Amino acid sequence: MSQIRALFASVVCCLSMAAVLPANAQDSAAQILEKARAQAREIEELRAILTGADQNMRLATFDTMIKSGDEAMRLVAYEAGLASADSVMRAMAFKAAVMNLDTLHLELAPDPSAPRPIVEASTAYLAKNGNALLIGLGKRDPAAGTFRSNSWAGQVSGMEFMLNYGGNNAQLTLKDDNALAGVVRLDKGSTRFLATARLR
Repeated sequence: MSQIRALFASVVCCLSMAAVLPANAQDSAAQILEKARAQAREIEELRAILTGADQNMRLATFDTMIKSGDEAMRLVAYEAGLASADSVMRAMAFKAAVMNLDTLHLELAPDPSAPRPIVEASTAYLAKNGNALLIGLGKRDPAAGTFRSNSWAGQVSGMEFMLNYGGNNAQLTLKDDNALAGVVRLDKGSTRFLATARLR
């Protein structure tokens, strides 16, 4: 763990130096390029750990990067985690990515497998309201994977995104490294939609 922290601190230091370099006229283009190359090598080393054979190292590195407060490090961790074959790290990345959102944008289409009256009600709902549903995540608890807004309350568990409000509910599953798909029921169950969303 200390090795991870030391490596991570080195990357953050390089990022910080890179941020101020353009304002420093004394640094030559060659120096800037060399620092950028060093930063790239260190990021590549972190990527290698995230895809390495040691699960404990993968998870510890991922957790450190997510909690770093550095946006570049978080994005690298999300990318590797969501594409990982390690189901534990993938679930951690999914929860962290959702908890980092302010709003989740869903696209709705009537569920053709629903009974005909529900399909008709769903079609009428979309004609009136449009096919976009915006879920504000509001107050979030990243550790628990829960969120609450004025309209919705929900949680992320494993690869599932679930929310509920009165008779309205949704359950979506992470399908690949960026896409969610599932079912949304609105108007106290009188409508049913197939829903899709993207994490980024």
